[in-house]
Amino acid sequence: MNKAALFKAATIKWGYDRQLCKLAEEASELSAAASRVINHCGDERSLAEEAADVEIMIEQLRQNGMDGLIDHFKQLKLAQLANRLGISTAEGHCNEQL
Repeated sequence: MNKAALFKAATIKWGYDRQLCKLAEEASELSAAASRVINHCGDERSLAEEAADVEIMIEQLRQNGMDGLIDHFKQLKLAQLANRLGISTAEGHCNEQL
């Protein structure tokens, strides 16, 4: 399956704004699934399914030109996490291994 072609087709069919609304919906469903797991009313399978939906929508954002900006903020957030944990980073930024 060619994900790039699939994501492009979804954006063409439904439009960028509608895909952003879908991302918000999927993020809310992930939040609800996490709450259900914490409260012992849900299972990890449902949590994983909702996480997959959110990842797919984020991949669409990346394809639509936000890849560099997402990576930029991801590195900043990883550096903040490392700082809070007292973990130093050799290059002044974190890598994906954190």
